[in-house]
Amino acid sequence: MEGIIPEILIVEGPFKGKRYTVDRSGMRVGRSSNCDIAITDDASLSRNHCLLEIADGVISITDLASANGTMVNDESVGSESVKLKVGDLVAIGDTVMMLVEPGSNGSEDLSEEIPSIDLGFGEKDSQDETSSSSNSSSIQRLVMWGITFVITIGAVWFVMNSNIGGEEGVKEAVKEVAPSKLYSFSYEKVEASSEGIYRYALSMGEDNEMRVEIDDVPKEKRHIRKSQKLSADAVKSISLMLVPNFEGQSQEDADVLTELFRLDKEYTGTPINENKFDSVRLKITAGTKVFSVSCENTQLPAALATICERLETFSKNEMGMWAIQYSGEKLMELSAKCSSSADAKWEERDVQYGNLAAALALYNEAIFYLETVNPKPEGYEELCRKRDETKNELEKRYRDQRFLADRAINLADWETAQKELRILCQLVPDKKDPRNKEATKKLVDVESRIGKGGSK
Repeated sequence: MEGIIPEILIVEGPFKGKRYTVDRSGMRVGRSSNCDIAITDDASLSRNHCLLEIADGVISITDLASANGTMVNDESVGSESVKLKVGDLVAIGDTVMMLVEPGSNGSEDLSEEIPSIDLGFGEKDSQDETSSSSNSSSIQRLVMWGITFVITIGAVWFVMNSNIGGEEGVKEAVKEVAPSKLYSFSYEKVEASSEGIYRYALSMGEDNEMRVEIDDVPKEKRHIRKSQKLSADAVKSISLMLVPNFEGQSQEDADVLTELFRLDKEYTGTPINENKFDSVRLKITAGTKVFSVSCENTQLPAALATICERLETFSKNEMGMWAIQYSGEKLMELSAKCSSSADAKWEERDVQYGNLAAALALYNEAIFYLETVNPKPEGYEELCRKRDETKNELEKRYRDQRFLADRAINLADWETAQKELRILCQLVPDKKDPRNKEATKKLVDVESRIGKGGSK
């Protein structure tokens, strides 16, 4: 159907069932909450994994030098953009996306169909279909009412007899329904042995600034201190993780928090090895609640282990702290890969408008990998120089392009203004970049004028 823009449907992975419409400024997909499609639960994704763009009604995808690559119909996507068509499957990490027509669930394009369930109410003989339909329908309704009745009675029995505590327990549960605000949290993990000490501390206060402290001595000789003001989206994400009854919370998160807040304050065990010590401490202040738990030399309760893993994943995604899990050699290897891809984008900066921005992002990532590597490897200063040169070139082209767009607007040459503004959006494709927001806003206004016949 001509003129209908396909949609992106997630068919596998943490966001299964969600669908997205690609707009003119493009959509970034990755683990970072700054991405347009932020799949923070997929650890196999890069922070900025791939870019979806649309031009003339055709959607294309570009791999952003991701660690695990991007696949379209089982074929790897290189540094060049690949055009997509309805039915194409895009695999990134544990996530699979499909290009579908608006409103389609994509099932007609999948090899596996959802099987139907026969409850035994079907007709035995097609010749009796008409005469038996009424009786069959009545039987189904009676059976379903019976099932509903049994389930309801069972649920009432469970509530009255579970460890909620009868009437007082129900009253206490009702008190907890009101949503709370996350004021602060702190999490610390210590692993000590005769070989060294590893300490990981993560915290956030009322200022919404997240702080990470990592000490790994003497093995890696690392002392890392990093802080970052969290965006509103990031604060919401961590509130969903830590605050009971937070608006929009999934049932899974709610269940984990219910179990967490039922834990005792202390769990202590006997170390198997007298030269080894393990400790985990967590404290959450939300609304009027202050919750704390500590575990020493013992297996973590399931709910606490889940929250600790999610907190560490969150900090890795938001602050790039996931790099600590790799050796210095591996980090230098990852940096070299990004640097090589960035060089290629720089060389092709005149081929596509978005290549400069892509090169800058890759140079930044290459430098980021080396943040915790000391001493810095040979070529680090040259890498920083390339990053700065790319940044300056992008800024120069942005200024020149903005001048052309503004001149066309001032002359009421709306067709030219539309063209120049689209180029401007491609130069700075990040939708959270103020420059992109400004250009997009102007583009919407210009296209509105064109639609009205170019009236001022």
